Amino acid sequence: MNCKKTQEIIITDYIDGQMTNKAKNLIDQHLAQCPACTGYLSSIRKAVVNPFVNVSKDVPDQLLWERIKQNIEEDQQQQFEVSLKPNFWERFKLVVHIPRPAFALATVVTMIFLFGSTGQLFLSTPAVKINGQDQMAYLSSLIDEPIAMNNGNDSQTPIEKVFL
Repeated sequence: MNCKKTQEIIITDYIDGQMTNKAKNLIDQHLAQCPACTGYLSSIRKAVVNPFVNVSKDVPDQLLWERIKQNIEEDQQQQFEVSLKPNFWERFKLVVHIPRPAFALATVVTMIFLFGSTGQLFLSTPAVKINGQDQMAYLSSLIDEPIAMNNGNDSQTPIEKVFL
């Protein structure tokens, strides 16, 4: 076991006595062979453990503990309720999730520009000019006078002769 790992364990679980016997035996074996870690353990005991050895343990009465517990539970409940009520921007982000907002904004602006510019081209000059009376006159002339278009030539195919 290396010194760095041993010192991490010493400062956490070894000092508190919160380790398994197997792990404690491994640390004890390392401490028996390593004077640097033994010195580290003694300095930790002097700085962290020894000042609290002879301190009196004042235990508050049961009523005080109940009030402390109640305050902690109320604070936790308030924090939970606040976490359930996201502010406006958090709610907006939840409803409209845009992974790359700059890209999305650029796309929307480009689409508006393209639709706007093409709409101007199509809307400014109509594709087909509608003049109902002239068109009806032309169509009726085609239906009423199919022979006039032949000009007397008999160059029609047999199918054209049947249908015209």
